[in-house]
Amino acid sequence: WFVRFNAEAAGNLLNLSSRIAGMSKKDGSYNILGQPFAQYFRADIDFRYNVIVNDVSSIVYRGFVGAGIPYGNSKAMPFEKQYFGGGANGIRAWQVRSLGPGSYVPEDTKFLNQTSDIKIEANIEYRFNLFWILESAIFLDAGNIWSYNYDPSRIGSQFHIDKFYNDFAVGTGAGLRFNFNFVLIRADMGMKLRDPWITRGSRWIPVNGPYNFKDDFTLVIAIGYPF
Repeated sequence: WFVRFNAEAAGNLLNLSSRIAGMSKKDGSYNILGQPFAQYFRADIDFRYNVIVNDVSSIVYRGFVGAGIPYGNSKAMPFEKQYFGGGANGIRAWQVRSLGPGSYVPEDTKFLNQTSDIKIEANIEYRFNLFWILESAIFLDAGNIWSYNYDPSRIGSQFHIDKFYNDFAVGTGAGLRFNFNFVLIRADMGMKLRDPWITRGSRWIPVNGPYNFKDDFTLVIAIGYPF
């Protein structure tokens, strides 16, 4: 088992001090040196379970749940504190920061840098040795990110407890790993199974079809295991 829990809060002392000092708000927020300060609470948990099948294979399960809630002096989380989806250590069928939030489809899909306040992700990976330094893996990833508050500029991005699972992205794939003992180099090929961007028909691509190699397959190269 591996479990990691993080929690942080920001802006509460500044907010209290501003109230006591009788400072006036500008555009609904208190300002320090002419800039509004961030006020939020953020917590997440990352848990993993490694099942040793035999000397040359194992199955690793991973789950991640995180949320950041802006309040008081902030209407949104600071960019660097937001979550993102996709990439070498997430849902590998999507490039990093190209997934979500929710079912929102950006108008410009050439350069994607999507982040948001809530993240839920689950992964399963079967790892096995091949020969010499070469290892391989078969994986299944699922999850997405969402916004906490309603965002009129990103319709479909808000988290709803009764239907968030409808926005789950699902990907699968296989990879090769070169284990040099002091460093592990990894190449994973991810394939989309369920895409929340699809608005017509089934979001399951094998049902809706056909596949587009450019849009539905992603190669990621990284150092170390994904989790």
